[in-house]
Amino acid sequence: MKYNPQFPTMVLPGLSEQPIPQFLGVTVRQPELAALQDLEGPLDKAMTAGARLDALPPGARVAVAVGSRGIADLPKVVRGVTDRLRARGLAPFIVPAMGSHGGGTAEGQVGMLDHLGVSEKSMGVPVLSSMETVDLGEVEPNVHAHIDRNAFEADGIVIVARVKAHTNFEAEIESGLHKMVSVGLGKAMGARNVHIYGRRGLAELMPRIAAQSLARARFVLAVAVVENSHHQLAVLEGVAPEDFPEADRRLLALSKAHAPSLPFAQADLLVVEYLGKDISGTGMDSKVIGREGFRGDPLASPYLNSIVALRTTEASAGNGTGVGNSDFIPLEMANGLDLMAMAFNALTSAGTIRVRIPPVLPTERDVVQGGLRLCWQPDVSRVRACVIRSTSALDRMLITRPLLEELQARGAVLDVWKSAHDLQFDARGVLETGL
Repeated sequence: MKYNPQFPTMVLPGLSEQPIPQFLGVTVRQPELAALQDLEGPLDKAMTAGARLDALPPGARVAVAVGSRGIADLPKVVRGVTDRLRARGLAPFIVPAMGSHGGGTAEGQVGMLDHLGVSEKSMGVPVLSSMETVDLGEVEPNVHAHIDRNAFEADGIVIVARVKAHTNFEAEIESGLHKMVSVGLGKAMGARNVHIYGRRGLAELMPRIAAQSLARARFVLAVAVVENSHHQLAVLEGVAPEDFPEADRRLLALSKAHAPSLPFAQADLLVVEYLGKDISGTGMDSKVIGREGFRGDPLASPYLNSIVALRTTEASAGNGTGVGNSDFIPLEMANGLDLMAMAFNALTSAGTIRVRIPPVLPTERDVVQGGLRLCWQPDVSRVRACVIRSTSALDRMLITRPLLEELQARGAVLDVWKSAHDLQFDARGVLETGL
């Protein structure tokens, strides 16, 4: 059940008089890692990793675990895996591996997969969703490993996972295979068991919980992917269960070396068109915006005086986790928030900062003006401001001239695709960027 708020239309006196600087459209330099030109060959090779998959008899039921992130070409990858399993005479089905996302309900998690293009219709195999888990025993006193019951009862488990930096901590193993095993397939209980201990839970307990699950459940393969800075698949490889630790470490290092980032260390205002659980577990990637690690842990860079967010992605289904890192949000976005999903997510992750709702203004134009009013730079001609589509889309952006001059001096601008212009808002005050 969704719980949507209804905020009043609050007009702040004088805000409409706040001038907005002109912006230019630019493409900026990001780390280069070649994109895969073809998925068929890498998928064929990935399915040959290890011997456990080959040992399954014809007709064996195989759970394919799929998470809640908007991985590039996710439907193609998942369909490629399930098609190859069926070609082996096996009986694959899909299970959501997304912890407490989707409001912590089986139906909500099916809905998230559907928004990501993964459904019974698109994949040609069943989707079995349940929040019920099997307890695989203690890792240490009061810390248990849990696994989705449908996956546990299958003859084999294949996970599809992206390896990348976690938004909250630094370690040799962060977001990837171990996290999918311990948190994703652990459902709400597994996510809670990891997050309730904060940094220690993720950095220390998560790999240990995953090791327990790998030892006691029928994992046969992981299909691990790494994206380049342009949100394209650059690596796709199969990993045998016994090789998960090595692969997580190696692929994480590769991902970090080629991760996109904002091309500046400081700005007065960042406007984010979309936040969402399919973009980042924190809605807006904390390591991109430089705000809020664990309960206020400082992040090194960038330093942004004000941040405003304008919309949630459709795939988030109202889960606006991340709004707490925005200084203002518009009325339409606020009234579309699913407070139950956000509160459950906060409870599971043991942190409420990102779900705290900031002041709500009538339109996106008002929100941009609000961000400018409190950005600590009253001279509009000197404002260092940037507009991005999301924290996972950082190739193209709108920036003000002071930022352009800095980036051009450092050789960070590849081209200027739109000259200086006023920001465009439609009749309802919705920002139109062309990003």
